[in-house]
Amino acid sequence: MAGTIRVTSSGAIKRPLEEVREQFADTAYHAAARVHSGVRFTVVAQDERQCRYRQEVTLLGMRQADDLLNSVQSEAVGGTNRGLRVLYRFSGNGNLAVVYVTFEIPARGVKRLIAPLFRAVAQRALRRAFEEDRRDLESGAYARYRARGADAA
Repeated sequence: MAGTIRVTSSGAIKRPLEEVREQFADTAYHAAARVHSGVRFTVVAQDERQCRYRQEVTLLGMRQADDLLNSVQSEAVGGTNRGLRVLYRFSGNGNLAVVYVTFEIPARGVKRLIAPLFRAVAQRALRRAFEEDRRDLESGAYARYRARGADAA
């Protein structure tokens, strides 16, 4: 896609594949547990099929505030990066999951002019976010959260 800044990250997480998929899709958990430092998640609406949420982060001193719709993938339906797509791919077996994440960020305005720098900063932020998810999952925090939810139901 022309005019798009594309960043990718991948890595292995030592947890069952389904647990990793669930945690990556669980926006309410990310908001409540503050999994990602420097990123603010606010759930706006949620049902069994999808979640609409607001995500706020600052990159290169520029506040990025987006309204996203998360079902299997995420897409910014409003905000700074309207049209942003977040794509996830998962593979693995046993207690090892491999996650591939791609951000397709529209390069509009100043981002178009500083695209290489913005790509590098976004790449670093994506890698940091992946490591935060990996630590959260491998520590058992998400499994404990899910167990508490099952006990409450």
